Amino acid sequence: MMKTARWIPLFAILLAFVGCKKESENIFTMFEDVKVTFHNNSEYAIVEDAVVNDGDSVHIYFTITSAKEDMMSVVVDSTNGTGTWSQRSIPISEGDRRSYSGVVKFKMQRDGKMTFRFYAMNENNVYIGDGYTSITVDARPSYNLFADRRLYAPVEGEDYPSFLSLSTGKTYSYSEAAAVSDQIDFGIDTIFDSRPGNTTFLVYNLYALTVDEYPVPYYDVSGWTKRETKFSAPVSSSNSRQFFTQTLVSSSRIETEAMKQTIDKEQTNGVEYNSGGMVATQIIYFQTPEGKYGAIYVNQATRDQQNRYYVSVDFKIQK
Repeated sequence: MMKTARWIPLFAILLAFVGCKKESENIFTMFEDVKVTFHNNSEYAIVEDAVVNDGDSVHIYFTITSAKEDMMSVVVDSTNGTGTWSQRSIPISEGDRRSYSGVVKFKMQRDGKMTFRFYAMNENNVYIGDGYTSITVDARPSYNLFADRRLYAPVEGEDYPSFLSLSTGKTYSYSEAAAVSDQIDFGIDTIFDSRPGNTTFLVYNLYALTVDEYPVPYYDVSGWTKRETKFSAPVSSSNSRQFFTQTLVSSSRIETEAMKQTIDKEQTNGVEYNSGGMVATQIIYFQTPEGKYGAIYVNQATRDQQNRYYVSVDFKIQK
C-alpha cells in the first residue's frame, strides 16, 4: 500500500504533462493560416530555387495571404552566404490585409546563395507566418579567390618563391618561374625604407616583367616571355578588408570597382614601408593581357620561422 502511495505523485505529474502537451501549439502548424505563393509573371521570374549567372536579372513575384488575421505589414527578408542580411518592411493598405502581392527585382551581382523569405506581421507587430517557405537564388562562381599567397623577398644566392601567376594562383621561385614565364604576372622586390630612423624596415614592391629597368640585378629574365599585366596604384581605406570580402563578391563587381581606378602601371614605387608599395590592408587592382580584372589584398609583411621575409596577399580574379 505504501509503495502504491509513493507512485501516485509521479502519475499525477505525468498526467499533467500529457495534458499540457495536448494543449500546446505545434510550431510546425501554428502559422498555417499564412500562405506564400510565387508567380511566373516575366521572363526573369523564378518560382522555386534557381541557379543563375553573375549579371542575370531576377524577378520574384509573390502573393502572401492570411486566412484569419489582418496583415499590417509584410517583411522581405534576405540573407546571403557571407552571413549578411537585410529586411524591408512593406506597410499594407486596408484593402490588401488578407492578400498582398508584390515583386522583388534585382540583378545578381554576388556569387553564391541568397535566400528570400516573405512573412506577415499583425497589428501588434507580431509575426504571424511565412507559409513555411522561402526561395533561394544561387549564382554560379564567376571569379577565383586565392588566399595567403606568400611572396618572399628575393635574396642573392637563394631561390625563394618571389613570383606569382594570377591565372594559376601559384607562387614560383626564380628557377621555377623560368620554365613557366608565360604564366608569370609579377615578381616582388624589396628595398630599405629611405627615411632616417626607418632604414631597417623593408619596403615591398611588385613589378611586371615588362618594366624598362629590371629591379633585381641578379635575376636574368632576358629570355622570358613577358606578360603585359597592368596594375593600379595601391588603394587605402579604413575598411579595405571588409570591402574586399563583402563588396568584391562577383566578376561584375570586381570589374566595376577596378574600372574606377587607373590601371596602367608596371610596378609600384614605394620608398617608405607604410606607403606607396605593398602595404598591409591596401588593395591593388589589375588587368591581365587577356582582359581579366582582379584585386590584390595585402594581408601583411612579416617573416617566417626560418627568418625569411615575405608579404602575404589574397587576390580575386575573374574567371
